[in-house]
Amino acid sequence: MLELIKKNPRAAAFAVAIHVLILVLLIVSFHFKTDHHTLPGNPAEKVIQAVTVDEKRVEKELAQIKSDETRHHRELEARARSAEAARKKEEERLALTKRKQQEQAEADNKRLSKLKQEQQALADKRKKEESRLKSLETERKAEEQRLQQVEQQRREDELRRKMAAEQQRLSQEQNTQRVSMINKYRSLIEAQVRRQWRVPPGTKLGMSCELRVRLIPSGDVMQVQVTKSSGNTVFDRSVETAVRMASPLPLPPPEANLFDEFRELVFPFTLEKS
Repeated sequence: MLELIKKNPRAAAFAVAIHVLILVLLIVSFHFKTDHHTLPGNPAEKVIQAVTVDEKRVEKELAQIKSDETRHHRELEARARSAEAARKKEEERLALTKRKQQEQAEADNKRLSKLKQEQQALADKRKKEESRLKSLETERKAEEQRLQQVEQQRREDELRRKMAAEQQRLSQEQNTQRVSMINKYRSLIEAQVRRQWRVPPGTKLGMSCELRVRLIPSGDVMQVQVTKSSGNTVFDRSVETAVRMASPLPLPPPEANLFDEFRELVFPFTLEKS
């Protein structure tokens, strides 16, 4: 009832006013019935009849008001039911929308999580590839350095080989020159000794002896010693005398550094056919 009054206050006020009017009319009617015993046709009777008519009209109006209130109440209830249905429908729509939003959010989160995983996988793969390439670059540089060292070693070995070959060639050439010079000065010494040698009587062709001759850098003979005798003392002494008389003997120049080959000269001497 209070809910109806709150929803339609004008109708409620009108109904209260009608009830108050009816109450007043009833009181007035009761007053006339008590104090006046009127006859039909009197003014008092007319009043009572008017009151009775008014009561019927009021009752009719009250019935109409009640009917209106009932109809209005039904309309309100229908509106309330419609509003409730609309509210429930809106709640269902909102719930559906919220559920779809949640599903979309979950799908977005899954997709975002998948994208993050793929990005992380790509990042890991990129780092792994960068590490592999860095390792390959390190290996390449190491191999390049090794090849450079091998090439440098090969060049150094080739240079040493060439230098050794050149040194050997020079050494052989120098040795050849050295031997040639030694042989040359030995021949000169022998020729100079033979020029000083006087063939003693009784010597025979083919007699030979060997002497060790000690020289100084000037070519002067310091000592002569017969190391192998010919068996003929006269022959041996004649050769020794010839060596002393040939002093100073011819020697290679000092820049040839060959004096050690002549410091103690082993000098074989043979009587050959002239």
